[in-house]
Amino acid sequence: MAPVLRHQKGFSLFEVLIALFVLAVGLLGLAHLQLTTLKNVQSAEFRSQASILAADIFDKMRANQPAARAGNYNFAFDDDAPVAPDTVAEFDLIDWLGAVSTSLPQGSGAIGCPNFNPGADFICQITIRWNETQIGDADTDYGELGQSEFIFSGAI
Repeated sequence: MAPVLRHQKGFSLFEVLIALFVLAVGLLGLAHLQLTTLKNVQSAEFRSQASILAADIFDKMRANQPAARAGNYNFAFDDDAPVAPDTVAEFDLIDWLGAVSTSLPQGSGAIGCPNFNPGADFICQITIRWNETQIGDADTDYGELGQSEFIFSGAI
């Protein structure tokens, strides 16, 4: 008597379903990686823009050292911007604050220079803040906004 061969049916369909599931999980992982990369690139762009803006006002302060040493560039986050500039320092502040607010989402800036002490380095600190979507852990909603800050210090 010859052996009876039995053919299985539907097994290759099951393999296809498993392969599609593995592919779907891989594509979801790839989409998450792409989203995280885009957010990191945007964050780096904002940080670069803040660095450029801080260097810009710092250069203006170095060009107008007497006004910087007199404290004319000092500006706090809760201060009101000058409305009608009377001095170069006020014009520089209006220009810089406008650039910060338009270049960064909800951007704001502050400048702090201590009282000038002849013979010592005159150090000023420029702080720029903005809001951006934060990249967090599993408990963080990707839509949450957080405040980022860039601080630039240097001697004039």
